[in-house]
Amino acid sequence: ILKLQFLYFIGFCPKKISNTLVTKSMSRMSKMCVGLLLAAGYSAGQQACNGMDCQAVEQPLQLGIQKCTKAGGCQKDGETYITMDANWRWLQHEDTYTNCWDQYKMWVNPDCSSAADQQKCAQNCMLEGVDYGKYGVTSDGTSMTMKFKGPDGNIGSRLYMLEQKAEAKARGASKADPSSWEYKTFNLLNKEFSFTVEAPKLSCGINGPIYFVEMNKDGDMDGTYNSAGPLYGTGYCDAQCPGDMHFVKGRANIPIQNAQGGGADSAWHACCNEIDLWEANNVSTAVTPHPCEANGTDVTGTYACPNGADKCRETCDHAGCDFASYRLQYYSGGMNGAKVNFYGNGLKVDASKPVTVVTQFVTDDGTDTGKLKEMRRVYVQDGKVIQNMNATVAGNTHDSITDGFCKDQANTFDDKVQHFAAKGGMAKMGDSFTRGMVLVFSLWDDKEAHMLWLDGKYPQNASDSTPGAVRGTCGPNEGPPMQPEQNYADVTTSYGNLKYGEIGSTFP
Repeated sequence: ILKLQFLYFIGFCPKKISNTLVTKSMSRMSKMCVGLLLAAGYSAGQQACNGMDCQAVEQPLQLGIQKCTKAGGCQKDGETYITMDANWRWLQHEDTYTNCWDQYKMWVNPDCSSAADQQKCAQNCMLEGVDYGKYGVTSDGTSMTMKFKGPDGNIGSRLYMLEQKAEAKARGASKADPSSWEYKTFNLLNKEFSFTVEAPKLSCGINGPIYFVEMNKDGDMDGTYNSAGPLYGTGYCDAQCPGDMHFVKGRANIPIQNAQGGGADSAWHACCNEIDLWEANNVSTAVTPHPCEANGTDVTGTYACPNGADKCRETCDHAGCDFASYRLQYYSGGMNGAKVNFYGNGLKVDASKPVTVVTQFVTDDGTDTGKLKEMRRVYVQDGKVIQNMNATVAGNTHDSITDGFCKDQANTFDDKVQHFAAKGGMAKMGDSFTRGMVLVFSLWDDKEAHMLWLDGKYPQNASDSTPGAVRGTCGPNEGPPMQPEQNYADVTTSYGNLKYGEIGSTFP
């Protein structure tokens, strides 16, 4: 399912100050100016503002994480922060301080009018810093809260964990210098990752995921077409091969997204390995690895899925191999929703209360250099450790994700084509960790499939007796976008107590 997330910002007034990147605070933009801007990202050619021209520099929010061992317990793992994805930021022309991108007219600057302008557009369009409070994102340093609807009407957000480079800290580099930052990357082979989530009002149609992607730790920063880098949230990719990234590898994604409009696909799609630790609302949850053929970010542009075709497979396993509690328990219980009692409000894992979610990455030889063979899930709630549920698929009982589970599920639920195995299976996901994966937080609604692949019946025209079709109790008209997004101003998700380390070291 494409993770297409949209930011709505009402009221802005670009103002030329100098030919450098001016990171204006959005709170200072005039409310008298024309509104509803879809900010753009993956920009290139950006310069950090400095001196008297600087009204507000990008200031990422601090969010700590602990590294744990069985012998030594858990200790703070350096100074870590979160930054907003470039697609949520205002993209302006460096000379005119007018929009390069507009929500309805797409590319609106003359420097971005045709495919031949891909690099010129990248060089001349620059990103602004953001006021996180206006997006409804706050952090106290140990936990973070994301609001679905920000105070100024912004909808959703996507954030990445980053840190200053060791050499930059050693030489005392300014935090305002984009070149001093990199995304924090993780290798979790033979380790576990845990966090505590609280999202009691996260209902039908809304998803609050936390996941890893194999995006480049430098955000594809090259100093020429992209000199904004991780500090400004550039370089995103995932296994859905998103085509809504306005810049990819220093090139503006112009052919489909242009002022003249029209077309079936974007020129460039940013594909990479993805592990969804937690996709959830208070109805359903899933943990899903998505392997891809390529290593790192694949932007070959070969992804061409027919309109609405959810079985299209090329670069990545877009559907992935999901251990989805409602889907599996509904099927294992004989297609009987009354037997679903594991996850949800008031159930064994109570979605109305804070819960600690632990994901363990088990290798074939029990070492940090072994091949990934299994992903296990454990919950901790109200001081009680809750082991994952059992599911019977193809006559076999499973409580974790393995190549065997994925084979059984594909043969039972899907089209009997082993997409997960074809893209490399568990071993490929483990290889991705060895290269380093970036931690992502998101809160979004799904304008394409209304999140029914997570919490309802998907495909919608399937029978309730179709194996794997029922994934939750939500109907097609429940929640956003079918219901006004403005009605969900009080919906939040909070993440805290982030830890990683040896298996068995991050929870009691």
